[in-house]
Amino acid sequence: MPKLADSTRTARRAQIIAAALACFARAGYQATTMADVAAEAGVSKGTPYLYFPSKEALFIALHNEWDCGLADRVDAAVQALAEPERRSPRRVLQTVAAAVGAHVVEHPQTCRVLMEARTLAAYHPVIATAVQAADIRTHEQLEGLIRAGVAAGQWPADTDPALQARLFTAALYGLMAHWHLAPDSFSWDAAATALTGDPAADADSA
Repeated sequence: MPKLADSTRTARRAQIIAAALACFARAGYQATTMADVAAEAGVSKGTPYLYFPSKEALFIALHNEWDCGLADRVDAAVQALAEPERRSPRRVLQTVAAAVGAHVVEHPQTCRVLMEARTLAAYHPVIATAVQAADIRTHEQLEGLIRAGVAAGQWPADTDPALQARLFTAALYGLMAHWHLAPDSFSWDAAATALTGDPAADADSA
């Protein structure tokens, strides 16, 4: 069998990832088979296995790629802030929440997969490892941001950054679930402000 060019392999892998996204979002992890993914991608039944050794590995790859895309979006949103706003931890945190919301609205299927991954983590140790790794990275970044906000007087001095980071992410996942049940039932920008408080209030009291 002739060896595929790297560009062709990359394109085929992306094709399988996209097909998996459609299948997982439509039927869920348990009901989806690798044969379903192959049919969705329009390839032979064995082709997905050339790129992913199992359905679990394919699901994890999809989960990880969604996280990476979100990280890029958050970074871009923060970099787009004016310099004084970037120096405000609360304003940065609000921007993070709003960027997550925008990502959910634009990529509802991948968001559903991300939410299902958290449920599957209770039953699949390998998926749990991927979810936990993503959580550790996220919480470390959020804790640093909140710690800086405490030092700047934007949160009370007795705020626990680790707990606050977990409350923040739990609230975001709850909002994702509500949005999928009732799309457009709330404004993500308004939710971001409600989650973090109004940065203008900090500026007014400074």
